[in-house]
This record gives sequence, C-alpha cells and structure tokens, in this order.
Amino acid sequence: MTDSNPDDIDRLFARLERAPVPPNFTEVVVARTVKNARAALAWPWLVAGVLAMALLGTAGYLAGQSLAASDGLDVLEALLGDTSLLTIAPGDVLAAVGEVMPWRLMALAGVSAVLMIWAAGRVVSRAPTAVRSQA
Repeated sequence: MTDSNPDDIDRLFARLERAPVPPNFTEVVVARTVKNARAALAWPWLVAGVLAMALLGTAGYLAGQSLAASDGLDVLEALLGDTSLLTIAPGDVLAAVGEVMPWRLMALAGVSAVLMIWAAGRVVSRAPTAVRSQA
C-alpha cells in the first residue's frame, strides 16, 4: 500500500540536510571507547567467580561422595521421609545428622557460594555507565 502523495513527514525528511562531520570525530570516539574499556576492567572478578564456581562444584561433589560413603544419605532420607522424628527426639536427630554431615565441606561450599555471588555483583557493578544508562 504505497501512496504517491507525500505527507507532512515525507516533506520534512525531504528538507533535511546532512550535518558536517567534525574533523576529529574518529579520535574522540576512539578515545572515549578506550577510556570506558579501562574503567570497566572486570576480568579479575570474572576469574574469581569462575574459581568460586569450580570450588563450589568440587565441594558439592565431595560432600555428596562423603554422604554416600557413610550413612549420611540414609539419615537424611529418614529425616525427610518422617519429619515427626524432629518432634519426637530432636536431640537424637541432631546428633545423628551431626555425625554424618561433612561440615567442613558444607562450610567450604557456603563460603564459595558467597564468594561467587560477591564476585558476580562486582562484575555487574563495574559495567560502564553508558551501558547502565541505556538499560
């Protein structure tokens, strides 16, 4: 559906003229780009996040392996299958869970999860201001 009669917008566009390009336009754009790239240096936090993720995966794997090698999975399965055990004998349940849980690996997994979240937040906070203002 093309109309050969120009409307107001077409007439306005027909009167537009090209603006002259400033003589140092390329240098200004490149200088600003390099300046923003240096300000947004986030790769150390990306590396920290990836290392924390690898540490979290390793700790999770080792914790699962430790639970499978001991009676940990049986205790957790019994606890999740019958939660009334907590009301009947909470001390015995906590003692059983305390014996079979790999607490050091759980603490390592928790610390690495916190580090991973913190590093991701640092990466996001280092985004260039021009990128943040466009979003």
